Amino acid sequence: MAQQSEAVRQTRVDEAESMLRSLIAEYRRSGSHRLPPEKELSDQLGLSRTSLRAALARLQSEGEIVRRRRVGTLINRPGQRWEGRSWLAYPVDMILSLSEYLNAVGVDYTVQAVGIRRDPASEDTAIALGLSPGSPVFSASRLYEVEGEPAAFVEHSLPTVLHGRDVHIESLTEGVTTFLRDTEHIRVTRAESMFTAEAASGDLSRELQVAEGAPLLVMQARLYSEGSSPVTIGRLVFRPDVLCLVTTVSEDASPDAATGLGAMPLVKPLKDATTTADEEAR
Repeated sequence: MAQQSEAVRQTRVDEAESMLRSLIAEYRRSGSHRLPPEKELSDQLGLSRTSLRAALARLQSEGEIVRRRRVGTLINRPGQRWEGRSWLAYPVDMILSLSEYLNAVGVDYTVQAVGIRRDPASEDTAIALGLSPGSPVFSASRLYEVEGEPAAFVEHSLPTVLHGRDVHIESLTEGVTTFLRDTEHIRVTRAESMFTAEAASGDLSRELQVAEGAPLLVMQARLYSEGSSPVTIGRLVFRPDVLCLVTTVSEDASPDAATGLGAMPLVKPLKDATTTADEEAR
């Protein structure tokens, strides 16, 4: 009798697992990366909570999903193989380019599109960089792919003259901090970042290969060397199902540290800055 009851239980778990796999496939096609809460799933699929939990545990052990307290059930990408089935976590409280981070963690990545343009600075860009409106600036855009998946679309603007010297930028397949340090011999000593969320649309949806409306993480960054004006400003857009952002706060942090902080204006996306290296060569 006990064996029969166990067989019935396993059958129900198998059925629940099959239903969940079908639902996960639908969510992936639509660009969604989070399953509904357990109660909603149970009602939606007509499953008992016991069978549902057992099936979810199976899927997590196989790496199909990740379950996190106070976050929910996240759907892994097919073939995802990060250690511990966790996301890549880019440490945004360090002066570390995305390329340097990806090299450090040892994942396969490529820079699939590189666009370099010399344009007159818009009013917003000029103010952010401490320049006169219309001053020439370099606008660079890159698309990072990690393990074959689009992970981040990165844009930077920097003056054509820094510290009294002309900037020579022909390609930017590594991070901008690496370029400034190794090519221009300018050391970035301070960074300011602001984080927002954005729904994918238009070019971003196509570049990052996500559905319209899919959530994206946006980091607005200003990098400083000498002086009060940044040497570059950037806008980094991440697919959170591929790469998330992490920060560490010390217990020594004091509320007094907030004194004097102000607002950081948003940097608009670069226009027409997605020219590929092949197009430039032509």
